[in-house]
Amino acid sequence: MKARVILISLLVCTAFALFSAGRTASPQENPQPPRRVILDAHNCYPYYEWWFDRPIVEKTLRDGNRGDWPLITLNLDLKSEEPDHLEAIWALLSEYKDWLTTAPRTNDLPKLEPLQIRPILVLTGESDAQKHVFYDEVRAGDRLLVFGAVKTNTSNPSAAPEVLAPNPADNYHRWWNNPWRVVEPEGQQNAGAWTPEKESRLNQLVAYAHKRNLWIRFYTLDGARKAELSCNGWFRAYNFGSMEAVQTRWAAAAKAGVDYLASDQYEELGKFLKAHAGPR
Repeated sequence: MKARVILISLLVCTAFALFSAGRTASPQENPQPPRRVILDAHNCYPYYEWWFDRPIVEKTLRDGNRGDWPLITLNLDLKSEEPDHLEAIWALLSEYKDWLTTAPRTNDLPKLEPLQIRPILVLTGESDAQKHVFYDEVRAGDRLLVFGAVKTNTSNPSAAPEVLAPNPADNYHRWWNNPWRVVEPEGQQNAGAWTPEKESRLNQLVAYAHKRNLWIRFYTLDGARKAELSCNGWFRAYNFGSMEAVQTRWAAAAKAGVDYLASDQYEELGKFLKAHAGPR
């Protein structure tokens, strides 16, 4: 069955998230999924209906291994926020809610309710327009199907974590999205050598996020040659210029416990994380 994601501009983390009718998942209750470093496939859009029939969810249900749930994190990178657009997304997700990681909608937003973990976790941005449809309009007692990012203030990327993201997680806002400039303010192109001070800053940000019950994401860490940039359409601003330079950052991010690490070099980062994964 073809993926029905035409109305959604999306990023896909860890795999290509494709919907088809199928078997209902058996849920499991947890406050949060287990901590792990996940490859965030940056700008991984289903162009030209590629990858439209990969039964990822059906396979995980058949295999019965819930240790990796949520198997797919679907990160909605919305380029427009018309009410009809957002409502159409909610309607589509509602059709497949039995596959989605959810939490109960209550009247107490600050209180985190346990997540009912299923094969897919859906994340979205920090805007009030998205919160209005994905949280405010959901009736108390129903399930939250999408989880937003906390508000950020990155006018000074070197600011203390409590300035960058002053609010802790709540029942809807469960993650923190960061450009890499909050670690290296010069940006990827001018980052220079990796230093103990930079590593300390990265560790500080991750520890702050986790203490406040937030998943933390950093974007986007590439180490491509000039020819690779042009032929793949990757952004120069995200590029450290060499595989050696970016792998140093990938290793530091994995060691720090970053939850979502975004790169355009999916295959390389995937192999790197597998090679450097600790015992499970």
